[in-house]
Amino acid sequence: MRRHATTRGAHGPALFLSMLLVVAASGAFAQSAKTQLADPVLATRFNEISDKLVCQCGCQMILRVCNHQNCPSAVPMRHEIEKQLTAGNTDDVIVASFVTEYGLKILSEPPATGFNLAAYVMPGFGLLVGLFIVFVFASRWASRRRLATATPAAAVDPELKKRIDNELKSV
Repeated sequence: MRRHATTRGAHGPALFLSMLLVVAASGAFAQSAKTQLADPVLATRFNEISDKLVCQCGCQMILRVCNHQNCPSAVPMRHEIEKQLTAGNTDDVIVASFVTEYGLKILSEPPATGFNLAAYVMPGFGLLVGLFIVFVFASRWASRRRLATATPAAAVDPELKKRIDNELKSV
């Protein structure tokens, strides 16, 4: 009995690690399972291109990760990317062909020009404005606190002080 427990304990971590490796490996292969390309270089390019595009079925997911079964948008778009990759087109040409067909809404990241530049600038601008507002309110609060502690207490009327002392003695 004792030997069985020791053997089981020794193989437990190894078994766990091997199962963890199988799960991790299956996740890595699942990332490029949406392409039929056998060449690893083309499969990597396929993943890079499909990460730049958004599925047009309405799910608003990146093309590579759209998980709808037989998606009417993602499946043909993926086949088109594969077809253009095997034809020898560059990544930029393939993305440009999709922009020509669908417009800028197909891009997962808007180009940093014109009005789209606001998508890149506004978060930083908003952060700066927020920090400025916090600084202003913190400095006002601190100055009020300094004023409250800096002003000396008003002098107590000596007659009032005598009355208070007399009342305290009588108690």
